[in-house]
Amino acid sequence: MLRLDPILSKSHSVWRRCSPTLEEQPVTVENRTTGVRPESPKLRQSSIGAVGMIFMVVAAAAPLTAMASNLSLSLGLGAGRGTVGLLLAVGALLALFAVGYSVLSRYVTNAGAYYAFITFGLGRYCGAAAAFIATLVYNLAAGGMIAATGYFAGLTVTSSTGLSAPWYAYGLVALFIMWFLGIRGVDLAQKVMTVVSLAQFAVILLLAVVVLAENPGGWSPDVVAPRNVFHGNVALSLVFCVLSFAGFEATADYGEEAKAGRRSIKIATYTALALLVGIFCFSTWSLVAAFDDVRAVAAKDPGSLFFAAADQYLGGWSGSLLSAVVTFSFLASAVAFHNIATRYMFALGRAGYLPKPLCKVHDRHGTPYLGSAAQTAVSVAMLVPFVLVGADPISNLFPAVSGITSLSLLALMTGCCVSVIAAALRGKVGESRWETVAAPAVAGLGLLLTAAIVIMNYQAVTGSDSVIVAYMPVVPALAGVCGVAICRRKGEAALDEHLAG
Repeated sequence: MLRLDPILSKSHSVWRRCSPTLEEQPVTVENRTTGVRPESPKLRQSSIGAVGMIFMVVAAAAPLTAMASNLSLSLGLGAGRGTVGLLLAVGALLALFAVGYSVLSRYVTNAGAYYAFITFGLGRYCGAAAAFIATLVYNLAAGGMIAATGYFAGLTVTSSTGLSAPWYAYGLVALFIMWFLGIRGVDLAQKVMTVVSLAQFAVILLLAVVVLAENPGGWSPDVVAPRNVFHGNVALSLVFCVLSFAGFEATADYGEEAKAGRRSIKIATYTALALLVGIFCFSTWSLVAAFDDVRAVAAKDPGSLFFAAADQYLGGWSGSLLSAVVTFSFLASAVAFHNIATRYMFALGRAGYLPKPLCKVHDRHGTPYLGSAAQTAVSVAMLVPFVLVGADPISNLFPAVSGITSLSLLALMTGCCVSVIAAALRGKVGESRWETVAAPAVAGLGLLLTAAIVIMNYQAVTGSDSVIVAYMPVVPALAGVCGVAICRRKGEAALDEHLAG
C-alpha cells in the first residue's frame, strides 16, 4: 500500500555475465547461481517456507489500507465499479511478470532479488543501479509505514480510551517492534505477519458477508463488463490497481533463507498473487454492492468509503476495530519493508558496494543484525525532523514516499523483464521462448506503460501539488547513478589489486 492521504480524510547472488569482480565470483549450487563465494556470510537457511513468504508479501501489500486508499480512489476518481475488472487485468499482467521472474529465480539466489536478477541479464552496472534504487525506496517505505503506525495507533487509543499521546510515542514503540522482529528473524516475523494478514482478511470478509446478506442485489456481474471496465479514467485506475500489489519482490528476497528455495519462491509468488487478486476483487466488489452509486460516494471522500460501508452495515462499534486493524496493518507492512531493506543492505555489504559490517549475521538468529540496526536508524533520521518542528509526517512525508516508490518499483520490475529477455537471447537460460521472451515482453510493456501513466498523473498519484514532491523522483535516479559509480570504482580497485598481486 503506497498511497495514504485518502485515509487521513476519515481521521485526519548475482550471476554476472559481464566481468564479475574478483572478490565475488559466481558459484553454482544445485543448478542455481548464488553469486557469492562459499565462505561469504550467509543468512540462516531453511528459516522460512512458502506459506511464510506468502504472508510476508501480503503484509507488505497491506490489503486493508490498500482498500481504504488506492482502490477507493479508483472507485471514486477512476473506472468506478469497473475497478473489479481492472484488478483482474492487473492480476493477469503480474502473472505474466511472474513467469519471467520465476525463470530468473531458478538461476539466481540472492537476498537482493531485483538487484541480482537485473545483473544476471543486463550486467553489473545496471544491477548496481537497481540495487541502490531498491535499497533507497525500501528504506523510505519502512520509515513511512512506521510514521503511519504511530499516527493510527494514537487515533485508536484516543478513540477507545480517551488517552492522548503524540504520534511519535507510539512510533517509537513500533520502531522497537520492527527492529526486534528484524533481529529475531523471519521464523518469528512470518508468524506475526500471518496473524495480522488473517485479521485483515477477517475484517474484509465480515463486511462482505454482511453486505451480501443485506443487499444481495448489489452483487452484479456487470463489474467485469467492458462498458464498465473501460469507463471513466481507466489510466488512473490502472495505476492505483498496480500500486496495490507493492512488495511483490519479497518472495525471492528470502530465497537464501527458504526451504526448497526454487520451489518455494515459485509457489509463494503465484499463490500470493492469486490471494491478493482474490481479496482485492472480492472486497472491492463488496464496496460496489454496498452503495447504489459507489462512484458518487467515493468521489466525495475516497478515504472514508470503507469506513462508511462498515458504519452502515456493521454498526458504529466497527470504527475502533477497523482503526486497530489498520494500525497493525501498517506495522506489519513496516516490518515487511524493513526486512527487504536489510537484506538489500546485507547483499550490498557482502558484494562490497556498502560497508562490509552490514553483511554480518547474528550468531544465534542468522539475521543481518547490523543491517537491521542501520535501517532502524534510517527510519529515525527520516522522522526526527518532523518531531523537532512539530510537523505532520503523514501529510508531508507520504506523498513523496508514495511517488518515488511507485516509479522505482515499476522501473525495477520492467528491468527484470528486460533482463530475462536479454539472458534468453544470450543463451543463459534454457526455458521456452514463452517463459523467457513472450511473457516478459508483454509484462514489461504493460509495466512501462503504467510507469508513463504515473508520470503523467503524478499529482493524482501522490495527492500533492508540492513542487518538492514533484521533483522527488530525482532522488532514486541519483541513487542509481551513485550505484553505477561505486560499482565502477569497485571493479577498478579489484583489478588494481589483482595486477599488484
